[in-house]
Amino acid sequence: MDYIDLVKAREEKYLSRRATKSTESLGRMHDLPPDPNRTEFERDTHRILHSWPFRRLRNKAQVFYAPKNDHLCTRMEHALHVASISSTICNHLRLNVDLAEAIALAHDLGHPPFGHIGEEILRGLHKRNHLPLFKHEAQSLRVIDRFRTKRETLNLTYEVRDGVVCHCGERFVQTLKRNRQKDMTTVQMDAARRQRPATLEGCVVRFADVISYVGRDYEDAVQAKIVDKKLPSSITRVLGNTNSQIIGTIIRDVIQNSRRGDTIKLSSEVYSATDALLQFNIDYIYNNKRIRGQYNRIEQMLSDLFYYFLEVTQATERGKRKKGNYRGDTADVFYEFLEDMQYTPEEPDARIVSDFIAGMTDTFATRIYQDLFLVSPPA
Repeated sequence: MDYIDLVKAREEKYLSRRATKSTESLGRMHDLPPDPNRTEFERDTHRILHSWPFRRLRNKAQVFYAPKNDHLCTRMEHALHVASISSTICNHLRLNVDLAEAIALAHDLGHPPFGHIGEEILRGLHKRNHLPLFKHEAQSLRVIDRFRTKRETLNLTYEVRDGVVCHCGERFVQTLKRNRQKDMTTVQMDAARRQRPATLEGCVVRFADVISYVGRDYEDAVQAKIVDKKLPSSITRVLGNTNSQIIGTIIRDVIQNSRRGDTIKLSSEVYSATDALLQFNIDYIYNNKRIRGQYNRIEQMLSDLFYYFLEVTQATERGKRKKGNYRGDTADVFYEFLEDMQYTPEEPDARIVSDFIAGMTDTFATRIYQDLFLVSPPA
């Protein structure tokens, strides 16, 4: 019995009828030769882990920018946390752990630098340059489908693509029902915040995303001395006092309430407490004046970089270097990006620059801004 036959037998024996079977995957936009040693979802996980966009997550902020404390969460840690939580829930619900893990690892590949503020600023730049509304989950799908390393895209399975672009709703909900009627092969970027995942594994990741950060962001904010306010007793009485307790409580509740049907859900009590904790974080962390006080500085940085590279793009033939007035390491990195991406003449210049900016890490954006705008040339 070869490995794929072994997987098929194992999935038939252990996975729920509600689970997405690896051997029944709808495939990819571009076919790959079969791999005798891995399922298609396992291959997705490995393709993500070894990709450049995933590596860059280590230097992208989750909430706090350029922290001096190495123990504050980065976006890479967040992706790993989401994968871990998703795996635990899927194991107990007898869903496909490999699929959930791949969705979780890829869900934020398109997130721009500087966390929520960076996304807000890119949204404004998109509006001013007549581009579609910027949504990080839509950009994550664009990274999967368009970003090239050595001329090859990530080219993930349709099930993972669907879970990634549908991983975030406009609001936190108590019950999430999968959309079994959806054709995953037709899902594109405009599905972001408009469609439910087609798989229960995708629904699990959407819950795990919130579970992973709702308590951790609070503990990080306390450690960073952003807030000194204790959580209300109405929250801690239900969820617990520490991030570990909060995660454990919500996971247990999801498992207990999601064992049947096409839904992943929370009890009313745990949902209300979690929603209250999210609102607490919005009020005292995400809208904290020390966090929001960095908005103007980051907006200046990203806007200046955006319009600088827009000038470079407009003076460049697609896929070809044209030195002109644009020289040095920063220009070279951008030219290499253009060559890898192989943009067509129909792609708007502003869309190209948005891709480049969204792919930057906090550290890279800061460094090249200093090189371009703050370092005086030698006399």
